[in-house]
Amino acid sequence: MSHITIDVVMSGDRLPELTFHVTATRLIAGALASRDYSPLHHDSRYVADVVGQRDIFANTQFQAALFERYLTDWSGPAGRIARMKFKMISSVFADDRVVLSGVVKEVFGSGPCGPAVSVMIEMTTRDRTATTCEVLYALPAAADKDPWLRRGSNWLQLA
Repeated sequence: MSHITIDVVMSGDRLPELTFHVTATRLIAGALASRDYSPLHHDSRYVADVVGQRDIFANTQFQAALFERYLTDWSGPAGRIARMKFKMISSVFADDRVVLSGVVKEVFGSGPCGPAVSVMIEMTTRDRTATTCEVLYALPAAADKDPWLRRGSNWLQLA
């Protein structure tokens, strides 16, 4: 696992792609873990017969977890999400293979959460964009400067 520090990241850097097989088991486990008991995320017959969708699909928390995994696969465990917002454009269904790709839009030597980057991420499946995501992501200034230790006035001073 890599350990990225802010000094090696530049605007325009592309993060390595992540391909992830979204299985029904993973969707159901994710929905249950997040206490989302909607049949949209575990009952294939209901989804097909009542809702008219092809299969169960990912809930919001499942997608958020994939974005977080994608970022930590890139940065290592010291990376920390300060702010995340995403737009779900189309559903991610059981048995889809999603590809996450991202690009660093801006690098901040200091800011509301200390050294950080703005990253734009796109989750695609088949030939369509399923979800886009924008993240403010804190990174260590050096190997011994863990963003998880930033507290109080050193963390999220948003205007």
